[in-house]
Parts: sequence; structure tokens; C-alpha cells
Amino acid sequence: MAQTPATAALSFGLLPMVTEKLTKGNYGMWHAQVSSALKGAQLTGFIKPTAKPPPEFLDTAGKNDDTADDKQVDPLPNPEYEKWVAKDSQVLSYLFSSLSKEIFSQVSSASTAAELWAAIQELHSPMSV
Repeated sequence: MAQTPATAALSFGLLPMVTEKLTKGNYGMWHAQVSSALKGAQLTGFIKPTAKPPPEFLDTAGKNDDTADDKQVDPLPNPEYEKWVAKDSQVLSYLFSSLSKEIFSQVSSASTAAELWAAIQELHSPMSV
């Protein structure tokens, strides 16, 4: 079932505040809070390694046969791309707000929710401890 803008806003409004910001010593508790909130809001797709937006522009090749071969057709923006970027930015913001300053400073260069999630996982993997 696709989310409408109203239900998307509602699901973000239902994300609970994280009571314990992520530090070096509380990953398990933080992960339980954040992952269950994202699952409940049906937003876990944005933190998966395979998460990527739909194409920024719609494929218009061969759609406009009335144009001459030498005439360029402006690409049409894909409205689904804008929606995806907006939702991903909200998930990214939620995750950033759940981090302590110490952790935030180590992962602040992430530009998508999936990048941030991967950076957090890497910080807390047994190999990096």
C-alpha cells in the first residue's frame, strides 16, 4: 500500500523520541529503540544497503516522435524522486537526532539514511571496538 503525503507525515509524527542517544556503550539499547520505531513507521527500506532513489528524470526516449532528430527534448522530472529524497531526508534527520555528539561527529558526512546506518554499523561492529 503506497503512502499518501498525509500518511507519510503521520508516520513521521509517530516516531518516538529516542530516550537514549547512541554512545560507545549503549548500541544494543539504541538499536532496539530506533529499529523498532522505523519498522513501526514502515521506513526500514531507507536504511537498507540497497536503498536508492528512483530515477531523477522520467525516461522520455521515443515518447515524442513529433520532434526532429536534431531537436533535444528537456527531461521530465520524476515526482517519485522528490518524494523519495524527502522521506530519506526525514529518516536521516531522525537518525542524526538520535546520536550523541561524540558519535555524530564521526558520521556527520553521511548524506542518506542508508549511508548513515552503514557508518553507525561499522562503528559498532566487533572489529572496530
